[in-house]
Amino acid sequence: MRKSLLFLTSSDIQHPDADFSHHLLHELFKRITDEYNVTCLTPAFFGGRDIESIDGVTYIRRGSTLSFSWHALHYIQSYSPALILLSNVPLLEFMCRYSTIPSARILVNMPTCQATSSFSDPCLVFHPSVLMTLNKHGYHQAVRLPEGLDLLFPESTWLEKEKRPTFVYVSRPSQPKELFDVCQAFIASKQEFQTVQLWIIGHCPIRFDASIPAAMQQSIHYFGDIEPVERNRHISRATALLVPSHEDNWGMIVYEAARVGTPAIVYDTPGLCDAVQYGMTGYLAKANHPGALAAEMRSCLLDETTYQMLRYAAHQFSTTKRLHDLEPTFRDWLRINTSDVTAD
Repeated sequence: MRKSLLFLTSSDIQHPDADFSHHLLHELFKRITDEYNVTCLTPAFFGGRDIESIDGVTYIRRGSTLSFSWHALHYIQSYSPALILLSNVPLLEFMCRYSTIPSARILVNMPTCQATSSFSDPCLVFHPSVLMTLNKHGYHQAVRLPEGLDLLFPESTWLEKEKRPTFVYVSRPSQPKELFDVCQAFIASKQEFQTVQLWIIGHCPIRFDASIPAAMQQSIHYFGDIEPVERNRHISRATALLVPSHEDNWGMIVYEAARVGTPAIVYDTPGLCDAVQYGMTGYLAKANHPGALAAEMRSCLLDETTYQMLRYAAHQFSTTKRLHDLEPTFRDWLRINTSDVTAD
């Protein structure tokens, strides 16, 4: 008989706003369904089914964001899973500390240091920088899993670069500060490099044309929402990818850019610093503000030798991330943490 795992999360792979972490966890869970019964319980969303099975993983959607905790606790009392895994559900993470059922937190986003006191024991993390940050703040119960990152869009064709220096940014509507930093860094670069241009891919809820001098606006090109394959072709033709995230990031877009021969310029935040190996496979800003971003853009254009070295180093590093490295470690961890639980 197989043991039951319950995964509680605020969203799932079918949600319109699903990101890479949802895809990664689904890929991980579907690979262990030969040994465990895996159920994912999430809040309901418009257009989502109440219950469905995807690749052997059962998805159950109940209640709203506000009522989800009640539904989750009712489910736990009714079915008593062998292990509860939690991701991005703070109230339930706190409640499960007092449950007789063992629980653990899958940390896909870096919380504030004040939140570490509510962590489940143990806590699973993926990035070395996140583990170091937690240890720095006095939390030493985290277990790191390998960064198994199979690329969702494994395009690897290197296209010829644009004749003009070109920086590309893939917009995230939920992070307007990133777009502001990109535009400010572009203005600084444009003052020194007259031919530089900026490509913005994705939906832009707020356009910063008003803050950009009229003479520079014609050097900014908005491509809107385009298919992933076409997006990667644009990235491949660009000089560098800009990822000025002030929050942690899986760095998925950094790896995708590396696969098509384009290094990234990133802020020093958990996840992103791992994606560029602290400057060994990409450009790491010395500080998280537009001036530092512009400084790395300048280095990218002036030092051709280092640029070419980072292109190839980034590509090589991006090919080392595979789910087959993560799965065995996760299985071993599950066996240890469910060893005292009787199978269904």
